[in-house]
Amino acid sequence: MSDKPNRVTLPEQDCGDALSPADWARLADGCRRRDHASFERLVRLTEDRLRRIIGRVVGARIADLDELLQETYLRAWRCASRFRGDSHLVTWLTRIGVNVAINAARDRRATVPISPHEHARPGPTHLNEDAAERAYREALTRLPDELRVTFVLHEAEGLTYRQIAETLDCPIGTVMSRLHRARERLMNELKEQIAEFMP
Repeated sequence: MSDKPNRVTLPEQDCGDALSPADWARLADGCRRRDHASFERLVRLTEDRLRRIIGRVVGARIADLDELLQETYLRAWRCASRFRGDSHLVTWLTRIGVNVAINAARDRRATVPISPHEHARPGPTHLNEDAAERAYREALTRLPDELRVTFVLHEAEGLTYRQIAETLDCPIGTVMSRLHRARERLMNELKEQIAEFMP
């Protein structure tokens, strides 16, 4: 038997330090007690991951993610004492961040129209990769919130169906259905968009 303590690494959650379950429990307890040092550690462990997820949920519509991250952590701080531990601390925080991102995306959707004439026509012999990337990002932003978030968490962040279900507080079957619908919509829209970029 090894003398090394049992460590749980959360590569799929990309939380930096490999913490033991006991370390995570102490961190969660400190956050519940609104201990500043514990909360600051949680921020350090999760900031890069949350920035990436929130950025993907809101797409290119919001350049400054700092405000959304600040709102996420502020909401988490305010309700930390109510964290029951039913899910992993990172899952709970991600759920808050996803909700903040969805609200921001909804607020911005009405004021930032996406023009179908925004793309330049490519040269006659190849697909314009920049235009294709823009088309993908725009198609992703046009997905309904629940489809976009599920797609981003699975395809971009690599979360399993179970982890997504915990994060979004929905059944695994719902996650699977949303992923299927998101992929189908993206493929249909991108087929039309890519036809525009080809000669």
